[in-house]
Amino acid sequence: MIDKEAVFQKAFIDPIHRNGRGTMLAAVVCLFLPGLYLAFFHGMVPDPGTLMGALLAVWAIFVVIGLIEPVVYYPMLGFGGTYMSFLVGNVLNLRVPVAMTAQEVVGTRPGTPEAEVVSTLGIAGSMISCQLVLIVGMLAFLPFIDGLKESGTSLSLALDQVLPALFGALGGIYILKNPKLAAVPLVLGLGIALIKDNIPYSVVIPPMVIISVATARHMYKKGWVSGDEMG
Repeated sequence: MIDKEAVFQKAFIDPIHRNGRGTMLAAVVCLFLPGLYLAFFHGMVPDPGTLMGALLAVWAIFVVIGLIEPVVYYPMLGFGGTYMSFLVGNVLNLRVPVAMTAQEVVGTRPGTPEAEVVSTLGIAGSMISCQLVLIVGMLAFLPFIDGLKESGTSLSLALDQVLPALFGALGGIYILKNPKLAAVPLVLGLGIALIKDNIPYSVVIPPMVIISVATARHMYKKGWVSGDEMG
């Protein structure tokens, strides 16, 4: 009898890890190339004190984000989706909604091999379509964007609400589907927003995730929600 888990691990997960680690390491090397080029070919080397000050300012934010975000988003993105998303960016505002929507449409349960495949394919498709849309959008609308945003028309106001509308529509589906699970995170998020609406999301998301998971686990143990409701 064929062991499906072993086949899935060998034929899908192992190549993803191998290729994902290789591309991520290559991307890290490429990030240093512009600076190294300026330093070695043009002698543009910053003062050590200035460089260290800039590095500390950046590290203070992105070290925390770099440690937290892969852990937070992996359950929704899967292995392949995580590698691709953190390589190309737009994780929260595009890759996560794509992965969740793809799983919702197909009907797979998060954390299953089927969800892993669906999420990977959905994010790969989003990368291709996103680049095509960006190219067309830049060529067609870039000359008019500044004028539209400064015009004060309803269209200019709508441009500022694209991201909230995206998350509102996506969140609404899961809130209506699982109102019990959504109650505590929703109330907590609204409370934080009302108290202080400019807290960095890297600070807000980790405790929200921990509280949401702990609340869901407590509801499940009490029998208030079933396993099907949590999928």
